[in-house]
Order: sequence, then C-alpha cells, then structure tokens
Amino acid sequence: MKSLPIIIVILASSFLVNNQFARNVQLENVEINLHIDGLSSQWIYLQGIHKNVKSKLDSAWLNAEGKGLFKYEMSLDPGYYDLAISDDVSFPILLGQDQAFSLKANAGQLIKTMEVQGSIENDLLYKSMQLDIDLQDRFQAEIQTIQQTGAQQLDQALINQLREKYFAEKVDFLNNLFQEYPNTLFASYEKARQEPQGMYAIMGDQSLDPATKQEQVLSAFWDQVDFSDERLLRTPVIFDKLWQYFNQFVPDQTNIKIQAVDVLMKKVAEHPAYYAFFATWLADDYLPPFTGQMDPDALYTHLVNNYLAEEQAVWADSMKIYAWKLRAESRSVSLAGMKAANFEAQTPDGRMQALYDVKSPYIALFFYHYDCDHCIETAPKLAQQYPALKGQGLEVVAVAMDTPEEEWKNFIRSNEMNFINVTDQDNQAIYEHYSVWATPEIMLLDPDRTIIGKHLAVEDISVLMQADRMGVFK
Repeated sequence: MKSLPIIIVILASSFLVNNQFARNVQLENVEINLHIDGLSSQWIYLQGIHKNVKSKLDSAWLNAEGKGLFKYEMSLDPGYYDLAISDDVSFPILLGQDQAFSLKANAGQLIKTMEVQGSIENDLLYKSMQLDIDLQDRFQAEIQTIQQTGAQQLDQALINQLREKYFAEKVDFLNNLFQEYPNTLFASYEKARQEPQGMYAIMGDQSLDPATKQEQVLSAFWDQVDFSDERLLRTPVIFDKLWQYFNQFVPDQTNIKIQAVDVLMKKVAEHPAYYAFFATWLADDYLPPFTGQMDPDALYTHLVNNYLAEEQAVWADSMKIYAWKLRAESRSVSLAGMKAANFEAQTPDGRMQALYDVKSPYIALFFYHYDCDHCIETAPKLAQQYPALKGQGLEVVAVAMDTPEEEWKNFIRSNEMNFINVTDQDNQAIYEHYSVWATPEIMLLDPDRTIIGKHLAVEDISVLMQADRMGVFK
C-alpha cells in the first residue's frame, strides 16, 4: 500500500474525526482489507463526500490476486465513501464505529457477491442492496411466467400490484433492521432516503385549510431525516434531498419558495452544521428558475435578511457576511410586488423620456446589452410581437445598458424596435433603481406601475397581463 498522501492532510478539516458523534464514540483506526476476484495489478481509490463535495482521499494497489489494503493510524469521519475501480465503476462503503473490516467480491458482480466481515454497517448495507437485486430478479421472473403461461392478464394494474408486493417486502426488511440496529449510520442513512409516507395523509386531509396543509406538507418532506446526526452530511442523501426539495418538490412560485426556506431553516435552527450548510448553499449555489411567477431576488433578500445576519451566520467571516448583505441590498430595489421606480433617460433623438409619462395601462421594461447573445435573440421576437401586445394595452420601454450610442442606434434599427427606446449610458441612472444582474431582463408593470413579473420570456407578457386583469395578483 502507498504511504498516506498529502491530500489526506489537506482535507483533514472535512474528513478527520471532529463531529459530536465521533467525540462520544470510540472509533477504530481505518483498516480496510479488499479482495476483488477478477481484478489484478491496478489502483483502487477511496473517495469521500462532505455535504455536496466529493473528494479523492487515497489509493491502494490491488496485487496480482486482487488484494489491497487501506490502513491508517487514525479514524475517518463516519459517513458514506466510495471505492472506485474506474471512472464509471465503484461500490459504496459506510464508515461508522467499526472502521477495520474486510470486503470480498467478484469483479463481475460486485454488489451481488459482496461478503463483509467485521462491519455491521457494511453488512447491513450490502444485505439491503443484495435484497434489491433479488427482488428485481423475482419481479422480472414473475412477470415472465405470467406472460408465458397466460394464466392472468398482464395489465398495468397487475404490474402495480406485483411492485407493491415486493416493495412491501423491502419495507418490512428495513423496518426490522431499523428496530434491531437503531443507532447505526445505515439506519439513519436509509431512513433519510425513504419517502415520508405521512406526507400523503396530509395532502388528503380535507379538514386542513390550504395554507396549513402547504406548510405541513413542506415540513413532512424532511420527517425521515435525523438532523441531530451530523454523519448524514458525509453521505449523498442530504444534498440529494435538498436539491429535490427546491428544484422538484417546491413549486416555482416566490411565496412558496420563501415558505419552503422558512420551514427548512426552522427545522435546523438547533443544528448548526445543517443550518450553515443549507443557508450557505441557498445563498451561494442555488439558482431559482427565471419564470414569471418566481422572483429570485425576493427569495435571496429574504434568506439573507432572516438567516445570514452576523449574529446568525457565526461560521462565516465578516467579509462573507458583508458580501451577502451588499448583494441583498442591490437586489432588493425592484422586487415583484414593489412599485417600480420612476426614471428619466435619453431617447435616440435626444429627448428625455420619463417612465411615468407612458400612458399605456401596462409597460414592459426590456433591459439589454447590444452584444448579449440572448438579447440579440429576444429583441426581434419582442419587436415582432409588439403590435399585438400594443393592441392589448402594452407599451415597451427598451433600456440599453452601458451601450455606446452608435451601437445602440444600430441595434434599434437592425431589430426594428418601434417602441420607446432609451439608454442608460453610464449604467447607473436606471440601474440603481432596478436590479438587472443578467440580460435580457423583461419586467412587467401593471396600471399602478407595480412590478408583477420579472425575468419574463416574450410569450409570458400576454399571459401575465391577462392574469392581472383576472385579479390573480391582487
């Protein structure tokens, strides 16, 4: 085996034992014996995961007999690790209290043939994975038998019935293990992966008012996760659920996204490691969709103002906190639901045009740069739809951001932009009143000059005007 490489030292803050669980439990030093029949004379790599970051920690040499060893005079943080044979072939291990164990398998069927000695965590993990394979094989065999004998009609209802039967067997298997080994990482990890059944009961409860039901459903999504167990932050399950929660489960509507943040942050208020991870990820990495019903700026400012102030973000340095605050302040000037700020800007013939002098019931503000690829695509679409939109009570005010005068006028002519055109020559006169951090940006103002839509596509404009006339935004 190779000597312990420098990368282990560099990553010590993430992967050496330092959490509350590790301080309360005596962990074994790492000694992982491998025997992979069918592999010989090649490296195998140990990879760890912390939150949503995967790192290659070390490598071991598999000899001519397929045997190798990872051995350190220390423990690693309890969590989920991968042993990678190649870029596309790997198998998981769980490091809990028992970190000295042996794994033996056949290279052609790693999971199905895996034998574990000395590790309850990995024995449970592979029994569960092997049962999955067995259940799938039995399901397929039963389907094939029905098809061959013709004893029953193989319709979707029967297929679903068979799936439920095998699913129930897996649930019973896991519940028995959870009861027998309640404090294992395996139990905590597998529970977190399960779909919360109580969520559907809440959805079907007709006695709940819509607002209460929505909050309870959002909360139930996390019912299976034990936030007191920081070991889960070193498994894929927490980030996978976080991504699913905000990108698939929660509708792309500003008020519901904000409520989803509040529900989640309330759940982890007493769990600093999770609080820091969730708040930081939402502020720095999460990209809400740019749709007519979603205002990412409103979500961001709510997050920073409520969860990332200095007294709350104790893990962050002052510069990071200042950056969050500054960004939130710049984004808070033109949130959906706010009154749009009036401004005056120069037209191509040198006049000054005031926004509030536009008399049409609705105004679409189109912010663009002359050399922005998506702006070049959007401008002719908007110009083509303009006559129809004007007939529906809309005026377009196109604002060229930081654009030289000649390029600005050429852009107007080449795209036949026959609506109101103005320029923000120094990129400041209008920008200080409107948060435009990516172009093109289309905002829709109602007759009261309230912002009712942001980050719109051209085809969204007519839909939102109709929705406003129906009172959707009131």
